[in-house]
Amino acid sequence: MLAQPRVPRNAKGVASMSRVAIRCRAGHAAVTTVRVPVALASEAPIELDVDALYKRAEARAKALIQLEEQEMADRTKVKIVLPCKIGLGESWKIVGKCPELGNMKPEVAPYMTWNQGDIWTLELKVRPGILSYKAVLRKPDGQYLWEDGPERTFEMPYGGPAKELQVTGIKFPPF
Repeated sequence: MLAQPRVPRNAKGVASMSRVAIRCRAGHAAVTTVRVPVALASEAPIELDVDALYKRAEARAKALIQLEEQEMADRTKVKIVLPCKIGLGESWKIVGKCPELGNMKPEVAPYMTWNQGDIWTLELKVRPGILSYKAVLRKPDGQYLWEDGPERTFEMPYGGPAKELQVTGIKFPPF
């Protein structure tokens, strides 16, 4: 049984504040009655079917995942290749103006993979349209060093065969 919260009332006895108390335990199916003070100084019980809410949320999440998977099938696969030798503990990221490349936030952008011969690669499927991006070097201390100059661009077609994108001529701003 839930304890009744003390509700401040004004001079006319009308509740001046609303509170909702919900009590449930993970893994247990329950219907919880909630008492909510209303402006008429009476309390109205509200019943919540927690299991039904969880099932609706799960169904919605599954539908969104399915929609994303359908969209992914229409996207073009791109392999970004960056040949460059860097220092121990350093790594490359490609940061771009799309969710797959971190929306220009290097903390979120995917890391490139090192391959034999100091070839860095990143394979992903991106949305069709103009892809704007920059190469970013992550230093061992966690700082990011952005390449100098304007953003690079590449037009991604709708569907079609996989593309390979070579990133060369990276220059950094003078210190």
